[in-house]
Amino acid sequence: MFNVPKKVRVCEVSTRDGMQNLPFMVGVDEKVRLLDMMVDAGIKEIEVGSFLPDTTAFPLMANTPEVFAKMHRKEGVVYRALLQTPAGARQAVEYGCNKFKINTSASRKHFELMTNRTLEEGLKGFTEIGQVAKENNVKLLGSISLAFASPFGDEITYDTLRTIIDGFLEIGVTQISLNDTAGLATPVMVNQFFKDMMAYYPNVEVWAFHPHNTRGAGLANVIAAIDAGVEYIDSSLAGTGGCNVVKGATGNISTEDLVYMLQGMGIDTGIDFDKMVEAGLYVEQLAQGHSCDSYILNLEHFKRAAE
Repeated sequence: MFNVPKKVRVCEVSTRDGMQNLPFMVGVDEKVRLLDMMVDAGIKEIEVGSFLPDTTAFPLMANTPEVFAKMHRKEGVVYRALLQTPAGARQAVEYGCNKFKINTSASRKHFELMTNRTLEEGLKGFTEIGQVAKENNVKLLGSISLAFASPFGDEITYDTLRTIIDGFLEIGVTQISLNDTAGLATPVMVNQFFKDMMAYYPNVEVWAFHPHNTRGAGLANVIAAIDAGVEYIDSSLAGTGGCNVVKGATGNISTEDLVYMLQGMGIDTGIDFDKMVEAGLYVEQLAQGHSCDSYILNLEHFKRAAE
């Protein structure tokens, strides 16, 4: 019998991962309303957006500072943001962000194609972000894309993962997320990678899993991750999202499907299921159906139509 934890923290990413590739920008007021719905449903960690002063790569995240300025913060909720530069880190501090997420790739080929730099050169670029986080008492989450398998033809090795994690730890990262960005991982792969990395780095405060559902294995991979001891899982309301650099990669697993499964296993998520479904329906409305993929919401539509 696999390991079943008492609690799992569901980390909601729909306002960032779920919206950064839409064909239009979701407005500030709409995002603020959605954040209120998430918090009211009991979600305790939210990836609100991206602090990217140069917004050319992700123009749909350009209103993140306004969202942070207008949102209604609740004590005990972590409002995190993705950022990649010291300028982004300083801007995030200015707007009261209490957790930075920085990201790199375990596919050396992918990283070099995207940045024209080696992985080691890229990691050095995070040093100043670590200093900004330390000076402002901000938590650092180190996120690793393509942590299990790569669509670019190169093998993901433990040596590369350790190079990245060592670099993260040197700048003050205390939390590590392994990401199945292209949805290529299988449960055995996820379980073994996490067990091996967790054994090698016992002092990492939090291990997180960021699954995508491109090949339909997302929830199965979550089971494999929590069996290894992972208790933080990223998901996106309505299953929205995608990947701008991996063609055909679909969104994260839907938060509705994840919470249904976890609660059905007797795992405490702290989330009110009905309120979460309403938030998911609102995300569908905001996304105008783009990249939505949620079994629970599909059933909800059938139920409401029948009524």
